[in-house]
Amino acid sequence: MKLSILKLSFICLLVTACATVPKSTVTLTKQVIDEANSMHSLNISLVKQLFSERKARLSNFIETKYTPKLINKYKKLLPDSVNYKNELSNIIKSILPVIEAKKDSLNNLLDTQEKVIISKLTNNYKTYSKASTSLQNLINSIAKVNATEKDALLAIDNLTGNKIDVTKVEDNLNDFLNKTSTILNKLTPIEKLLK
Repeated sequence: MKLSILKLSFICLLVTACATVPKSTVTLTKQVIDEANSMHSLNISLVKQLFSERKARLSNFIETKYTPKLINKYKKLLPDSVNYKNELSNIIKSILPVIEAKKDSLNNLLDTQEKVIISKLTNNYKTYSKASTSLQNLINSIAKVNATEKDALLAIDNLTGNKIDVTKVEDNLNDFLNKTSTILNKLTPIEKLLK
């Protein structure tokens, strides 16, 4: 019976040597992970909004500045014999494909940039998510170990009637291990001399 109590005490000692984690840590890390999920969604929304605004500004620029300048440029290229006022609709029809091609090219460039940024954000989020899930699992495990440790200490107290002070046993074992380590460190140079 004493041997099994000693074994149980040693196991408890090993368990108590682990770091303790308050129960609130499990909840806190879960909230941090949930907040990161929300932040990722917000980041994606902000990037999409940013590029949507850029496309709107691009369209506005093409309609209010680029198109009038291009039409004026073509007007100057027309010979004086052409009455551009009568031919304006035909001129605009011939210019529109050029304008649309330019607009499409710039919109495609913006789409590509948006996809690259969203891809980088998503990849970074996936890496973070894997790490935070691992951390959450580790914290959950530590919390379970802490609960088991408390249960084991309570069981020892119930079995022994508080006759074994596990903390004192742990301190004595730590002192013993430290002294043994010191002695072994002193013996190592002697062992090298004997070889």
